[in-house]
Amino acid sequence: MDSKAMQQPGMTASAASPNDKGFSKIEMLLEATGGLSLSQVCAVTGLEGSTIQNWVKRGWVEHPVGKKYEEVHIARILIINALKECIKLEHIALLMSYVNGKSQDGSEAVIKESTLYNYLCEALKQSRRAVDHSKSGVESVIDNVIKDYSDPNPDSRIRIRKALTLMIFACVCTDVKRGTEAMMRQILIELENPKPVKAVPKMELIPETPPKEEPAEVLEDIIESRKTVSQALREWDISSVEKIIIDHDEDARNTVQGEEESKKQQSKPWYVRKNPK
Repeated sequence: MDSKAMQQPGMTASAASPNDKGFSKIEMLLEATGGLSLSQVCAVTGLEGSTIQNWVKRGWVEHPVGKKYEEVHIARILIINALKECIKLEHIALLMSYVNGKSQDGSEAVIKESTLYNYLCEALKQSRRAVDHSKSGVESVIDNVIKDYSDPNPDSRIRIRKALTLMIFACVCTDVKRGTEAMMRQILIELENPKPVKAVPKMELIPETPPKEEPAEVLEDIIESRKTVSQALREWDISSVEKIIIDHDEDARNTVQGEEESKKQQSKPWYVRKNPK
């Protein structure tokens, strides 16, 4: 939508989207005025006058009668405005020709474009409430909307159904596109004005408790607590171990020497034996 049109009273950012009331409100204005001026059409559609005049110049919208835009003109403008963000303008004109032929005055039209716009608005409203949003689901909604349509040529109904299906998907794509653009704008604002990031409190590491050193007790106590001699020897003061071994060896030698001396004494005659002290 043009920025200047957005500044006009009563206009909103969603002016291009078909509304639930369809063409009914504009019909009331046309009945009261007999036709709308260019400025009034701009107020209704949210478009700039130069844009509408360009569409007229290119033949996508019929020339107004005495500078008055009537139903056929406004309905075409509303349809183009609803689809232009997803479909090329020249393709929209071809789509209207596909539905109604190439008649410029609408005399041979199989459906009034204001009625087609009403169908589009109603189908969009029903599709929002539908569970199935696939192509077949949308076509079911359209069949329900156009169930009262009648025309001697059965091909007309088929063309209207195809055109409405395309138009609904184009409108949905427009809504998605606008939604993504709004989210992107919000992200850009956040990038320009980043919020201060709270510092994460530093975690203090708790030092590991060193293993307790077992006191140098007697060798038997360590063996009993550790259950293995090898473990006890690894934790025992090596000097203490050596001392025990040395003392044990000395006691053993003394014992052996004493036993040998006693045997010698016993082997001697009683009169040469040394008297015990």
